[in-house]
Amino acid sequence: MDRELTQLSASSTPTCLGLLSGNELLGQLLHHYIDHDLSLQLRASADISQISADVSLWLLDVQSFSGEDLDAVFAQLYSRVPTALVNSSQTQAEELVETYPWINGVFYSSCPRDQFLLGVNVLLKGGDWLPRGLMERLLRQLRRLRQPACPHARLTQREREILELVRKGLPNAEIAAHLCLSPHTIKSHIHNLLRKIGAANRAEAVFLMQASSQP
Repeated sequence: MDRELTQLSASSTPTCLGLLSGNELLGQLLHHYIDHDLSLQLRASADISQISADVSLWLLDVQSFSGEDLDAVFAQLYSRVPTALVNSSQTQAEELVETYPWINGVFYSSCPRDQFLLGVNVLLKGGDWLPRGLMERLLRQLRRLRQPACPHARLTQREREILELVRKGLPNAEIAAHLCLSPHTIKSHIHNLLRKIGAANRAEAVFLMQASSQP
């Protein structure tokens, strides 16, 4: 009976994972990760022209591409099957997920085998697999952008003046000269107003100000 089940598993068509990477050691490691899982097979290539329709999940080694090459890879992968980053640092993953929010999964360089296989299984079922820290960061950003309170209601008159000048694109030095204040004072005011309205930076503060003024 066990022999029949083994033959049945071996004869079934395995799910294909595609690895875009020029790192042979990474390819060997991931082959080792799925070595005992007869339902999976790994196809590795550093050539983006090899991106094909018979792959169920693409694993992108972000260390193997940079600049325009990485942009070209994402352009090829967009709207295809699920895509996950592998061999990634936390900083790289945060930047890329913000730029390409359709990325479905992230596996850091230190990801152990059991977590990798669990994440792959979730992704193949249509889910997402993001590290907890990255998920919490994205959730905080969403909460800041969706908060309903009006930013103007929490700002002093001086802070409103500074925010309006920020909206016009003036740097701190020009704002200081315009209001006859020191650059240090302007920096302090901006820090306070960002905290009050829950914005991460000047651009987000301007966005929230404009959103709150919409009818």
